[in-house]
Amino acid sequence: MEYEEYLAEQTLLETPDEVSNLLKSLSGVDVFEQTRKRHVIEHRSLLCYILRTKLEMRWESIKKFMESKGKPYDHATAIHAVKMYSIYKKDNKKLLELESHFIVKDRIEYNQISAMEVMQKKHLALEKDYFKSLEKIDSYKKSSDSLDLTQNEKTYRTLTRKQKETYDERTTLILKSFKWKARNEEAELISCGGGLDARGIL
Repeated sequence: MEYEEYLAEQTLLETPDEVSNLLKSLSGVDVFEQTRKRHVIEHRSLLCYILRTKLEMRWESIKKFMESKGKPYDHATAIHAVKMYSIYKKDNKKLLELESHFIVKDRIEYNQISAMEVMQKKHLALEKDYFKSLEKIDSYKKSSDSLDLTQNEKTYRTLTRKQKETYDERTTLILKSFKWKARNEEAELISCGGGLDARGIL
């Protein structure tokens, strides 16, 4: 049989679910079973190997897939399983026979899908932060309206940083002029009072 004819008779796999379902159908082994039995570990290693090398899934994606099936898993366990597969298949020739049944269809690489998932999560987080910021701004505006502020004080809060710097410089000059005027008035009072005796008579 030509290789092209052989491929035509095979089910081209696209997802980790399809891979795990086919593995169980061919072997009768539930790789998600909570057990340390040798044959289950070997078949689980084959699954991780196919997910990693044929579907090109990232370790994080493999971890999440295993967990979605009720099997506690982490990056280190997935890496170890893939490394051990080369040893298991030497002792168990049935694994090699099973491996030959898994033909993957061309598709978006799973590492790309994982990257897209990360970007989507970041987008949702940013969107959430954006709406929270809008709520804070609205709350700030309401609290400002409830304060006894002058119109100038309210306007000041809407200025840009540069405008506030210019405003502050000019306000500083005005405040200094108030102090200067107050000292002059005080000096005038002292000067006027210098010509009076103790009884207030010139």
